[in-house]
Amino acid sequence: MISSTIDTIAHTNRLRHVDTRLKIIFALATLIITVASTSPIPPFLAFITATGLILFAAKIPFRTYFLLLLTPLFFGLVSLLLMSLFFGYSQSPLYSFEIISHTFVIQEEGANMGLLVASRTIAASACLFFLALTTPMTELFSGLKWLRIPDVVIELAMIIYRYIFVFIEEAQLMLLASRMRGEGDFRAKIEVFSMLASTLFLRSIYQGDKLFIAMNSRCYEGETNSLCYQEKSSRIGIRPLFSILIFEFAFAYVTIMTQNMTLI
Repeated sequence: MISSTIDTIAHTNRLRHVDTRLKIIFALATLIITVASTSPIPPFLAFITATGLILFAAKIPFRTYFLLLLTPLFFGLVSLLLMSLFFGYSQSPLYSFEIISHTFVIQEEGANMGLLVASRTIAASACLFFLALTTPMTELFSGLKWLRIPDVVIELAMIIYRYIFVFIEEAQLMLLASRMRGEGDFRAKIEVFSMLASTLFLRSIYQGDKLFIAMNSRCYEGETNSLCYQEKSSRIGIRPLFSILIFEFAFAYVTIMTQNMTLI
């Protein structure tokens, strides 16, 4: 199960004991600059930096990281293909091909736009994966509290994170039960899948009601008294913070110098 694997890696990687606040500052600042860039060059640099930290500094297994990247990579490639075909002016064609008597033309402007969107998608995902793979969720919530994120947002995030595992466990049990009873042909599989999906939705609502009753019975008032929150936060390291700020300023400078620059 990929979610439990991520949780295990977050507790055992080599960057586990690096100050969570430093990792949050690095990931969010790099993410913001990446999304604001108007050229695919800064996102590529951000992706290389985040990937290097994940694979070589934190020693995350390549297979786990690659499996996580498959989803943003798929959406990035689909965006690149569609924008190349349907965006841009007809005066700047790069390549054309014919399918079933219909001619498709890849436009230069559309290709550059798609390349920018795809690079942003993959680089932003790499920044978030760096944070998720190197930081346990309890410490991440504590770091968000340090950033003055509203308590209600953090509480909702904690509940959602907890129920991801409950949701997956319920789905696995139901799927296993259906397989033990036999699945039949393809049409029967579709019917079983639709029944499982509807039942899983209802059971998720039931589990949510149970959680609500349990929390109210324990006098829940909108704040979880986590031990991680009660610990006194130490002063953030000046040298690593200064190093991150230098990197971010240099990255922002590269973003400004390469604005509107294209690769095609």
